[in-house]
Amino acid sequence: MKCLWTAGLFVLAATASAEIDYRVNLLPSPGTLHVIIHLSHSEKGTRLQLPNWGPGGYVIRDASKSVQSLKATDGQGNVLAIDMQVEHATKKYQDGTEMKVVENPITTWTVAPAKDTIVEYDINSAPVDGTMHYSGPSTYLYAVDRRKEKCKLELGLPAGWAAYLGLDEAGTNAFTAKDYDTLADNPVTAGGADGLTVDSYLSRGKTHWIVMRGVARAKVDRANLLKACKFVSDSETDFFGAKAPYNKYIWHFSVNDAADGAGGLEHLSSTQISLAAGVGPRAVSVLAHEFFHLWNVKRIRSAPLGPFDYTKLPQTGAIWWLEGVTDYYAYTILHRYGWTDDNAYFATASSNMQIVARNPAHLQVSPNDSSMRVDESNGGHGNSNGYLISYYNLGWIAGMSLDLELRSRTGGKHTLDDVELALWDMCKDGKPGFAEGEIRKQYVRFGGDGATYDRIVMQPNMPVAEALAKAGLQVVTKSESYVEIGFAAGGGPGSTGLSVNTVRGPAEGKLKTRDQILAVNGTALVGDNGRALASSFAVATRDAVAGKVIKLTIKRGDETMEVEVTPTTASREVITLDRVANPTPEQKKLADAWLARKSPRP
Repeated sequence: MKCLWTAGLFVLAATASAEIDYRVNLLPSPGTLHVIIHLSHSEKGTRLQLPNWGPGGYVIRDASKSVQSLKATDGQGNVLAIDMQVEHATKKYQDGTEMKVVENPITTWTVAPAKDTIVEYDINSAPVDGTMHYSGPSTYLYAVDRRKEKCKLELGLPAGWAAYLGLDEAGTNAFTAKDYDTLADNPVTAGGADGLTVDSYLSRGKTHWIVMRGVARAKVDRANLLKACKFVSDSETDFFGAKAPYNKYIWHFSVNDAADGAGGLEHLSSTQISLAAGVGPRAVSVLAHEFFHLWNVKRIRSAPLGPFDYTKLPQTGAIWWLEGVTDYYAYTILHRYGWTDDNAYFATASSNMQIVARNPAHLQVSPNDSSMRVDESNGGHGNSNGYLISYYNLGWIAGMSLDLELRSRTGGKHTLDDVELALWDMCKDGKPGFAEGEIRKQYVRFGGDGATYDRIVMQPNMPVAEALAKAGLQVVTKSESYVEIGFAAGGGPGSTGLSVNTVRGPAEGKLKTRDQILAVNGTALVGDNGRALASSFAVATRDAVAGKVIKLTIKRGDETMEVEVTPTTASREVITLDRVANPTPEQKKLADAWLARKSPRP
């Protein structure tokens, strides 16, 4: 494909208003992104880095390996010297009872001084079904000391292609970002009419684009997907009681051939979601989760979550709130505004309680610990799920417990909504993130008990049954038989694969923790992030039969191998959430208010 821009022409096109200009030429053949960066006022030299992790996915990786053919010239085309240095930052982490050390390579390219500096390099990006999609942190180098400067992005596209991203437009295929963090936060989907399926709708006067790629997109009920997306946009924006905090929104969907399920990664004005073509209830809940992130985590955030240090993972005890309570509200708003009924809502609450109860770590790790120590997971490289136990599930039931406790203590005068909206008021309009301890402070401000908060959030083995009892609800357990495949695997939106995290029974001696699962029974897992791969894995193994071999293709270190696991029959306790037979007036009043429907519906 012929590139229509050269570095020299790009320099001439640079605008005075943009301090740092980026140009990305999308080249389906040979399958690369050719990136050109123009940095004016670079007389003191330029230090460049590529993020070692991406916001929303708390996983450290060696990003420098993806940068190819890096070169630099000045405004007259003269070659500038580049000095590449790798710092091996070390970090101690706890692995069981043992203290270990992990190295995190941080690569810096230092470019010689020049009045104008033009940097060019390639990133591999293979086209899929006539489309290309990329994320900012894995693509855009940044000038270490200039990340707060305004950026401009221009895209060079093949003829007939269109691009979709959440940045404000500044001309044909040109966009602006107030700083590097904003630029990097906006993924790009591009393709022609034969590769993309595109729909749009209005919510609160803002245009929302539904952009689907992947051959399975033809199986999507487009009207149903649009209805679900618009319902989520309308209801969640209504919850926050103000205009949406963006100018446009992009749903980036990579569609796979499954009945239900999804995995996503949130952004300031878009989301990337690996979506099951069937768009079932679990997929809709992911839509609600990722859209709620527009507020909770992207804007309502703890201070370490922006501006970012891309060389190391942030440490904050608030991820249980930013992920788990986001999930609580995703389901709660779907229920409150009439998309789901009480039975579905109770089933989700029960599922979260059950997942937590089955993990012995719930007796050792609090929601705060699961968040604060996430960087100790995965051999000290982090994950997007939590330290030893998921902050999604812990946060869900912590949010529910705090909500019920606050409603009970204040006689219904205040709810967890007040805490969330107070945090929004504190963080909106570009204000700094909140300090550690602020969630507790706001909870107490609205009548909550600090000791109860600490018992739920800061200590392990939270008393969820006590909170449910205040609404006349009880946790019921019973035994059931199930098929035990012998291992569990997980991954988050920032992870690059699906890792085995526990091994038991039939898989002992065959699998090891941190093995990467590539395929099940000869069929490759589908998804462009860890959570999507986990959803694909769940679909591939849901019909497992005791005594019938499951053939796994795994990667262990640098070796790819085949492993066979034979599931067995086992028994386990199943949790359900039921109403007590004769609730007190206080219990009934609390439950009715908690489960009340919003009227009118979106």
